[in-house]
Amino acid sequence: MEIRQLILDFWQRFKQAFNAEIPVIFRRFTFHWLMWILPLIIFILISSIFHRGVLFDLPVGYIDNDKSSLSREIVRDLNAGAHANLINYDSQLSIAERDLQKAKIYAILYIPPNFEADVLAGRQPTPMLYYNALYYSAGLYSIMDYSGLIATLNTQYRTTMATSVGLPVPTLAKVNFNYDGLFNASGNSMYFQQFSAVVHLLQLFVVTTTIHILAQLPKRTRPNYPFVLGKLAPYTIWYTMLLIFEIAMLVLFSHARVSGSPFAMIVVVFFYVIAAQSIGILLYTFTKTSLDAYTYIGVLVGLALTYSGVVVPELSMPWIARFISSLEPLTYALNKLFDLFLRHSSYLSVLKTCSILMIYPIIITVLVRKRLVRRLHSQ
Repeated sequence: MEIRQLILDFWQRFKQAFNAEIPVIFRRFTFHWLMWILPLIIFILISSIFHRGVLFDLPVGYIDNDKSSLSREIVRDLNAGAHANLINYDSQLSIAERDLQKAKIYAILYIPPNFEADVLAGRQPTPMLYYNALYYSAGLYSIMDYSGLIATLNTQYRTTMATSVGLPVPTLAKVNFNYDGLFNASGNSMYFQQFSAVVHLLQLFVVTTTIHILAQLPKRTRPNYPFVLGKLAPYTIWYTMLLIFEIAMLVLFSHARVSGSPFAMIVVVFFYVIAAQSIGILLYTFTKTSLDAYTYIGVLVGLALTYSGVVVPELSMPWIARFISSLEPLTYALNKLFDLFLRHSSYLSVLKTCSILMIYPIIITVLVRKRLVRRLHSQ
């Protein structure tokens, strides 16, 4: 009976705070900026940056030490592709390497001496194309046309060499490749970055709004923990719908295809927002002033951006970086949301992700439940 009374008391305080917050959400101009103006402005800016879907005309340096008709054909055909814009460095390899390090160019094509003569003699020379892996998206796109070009040349000169030595060309197996994804093979990387940026930035606004609400509470009432949760609940629903709206616009304008369940995406986003709000509560509780809490948001955003797989792939990280990545709610939410785009993910895996995201508010509630109330009363 006592437990039931505690639950009813918790619910009454939660409901009272929730109902009191609903009518006043949009009466404060600051909340307009935090809840829809700035998020939508940034969403439009991100969409304009990635609107082309892929990167075109990336600067690529080349050094042609052969200067034969074959080497000029390689340079001409690669430059005619959509992704690379070739720059001649003559024989100045050191200068090309320096520009590659400074990201003035994203790749270097090196054609060795006697390249055409070695090809015709059957010695199999290798033209080298290096790219800067620190800029993995730009570097990868700069060499995207190269493999197809080399495959075409191999087919062409294979027949020529076989004819010159009087040997028949064996029949190769015919392979059909069917790609079924969000767009095409060259568009998914850019789409992932745009999608992850939208999901990542929502965490910034959720944490900022949470700290702002907590900083304003002492001016109006004597709060308790159920009251605080009730005040935050309307914003949980709002930011869930906001992120779903932004993802829907991203899908609509980019003509993407969603393989998983949209309802599962809503559930994952809901728990992701709750996890982000709990981090905001943690920052506010263990800082002396709200200004200090706002300052630590930058550290939080930097860690989330660096170790969530957005900038550097998780598999490329050392174990300590992967451990930090496992502490970020963004990592789990982002992976599961993109997984729902790509394939029919099971509800069991969705439930697992939501359970992981719920660990954050549970642990933070245990840590701050009493301390937060004392902090609010002391203001």
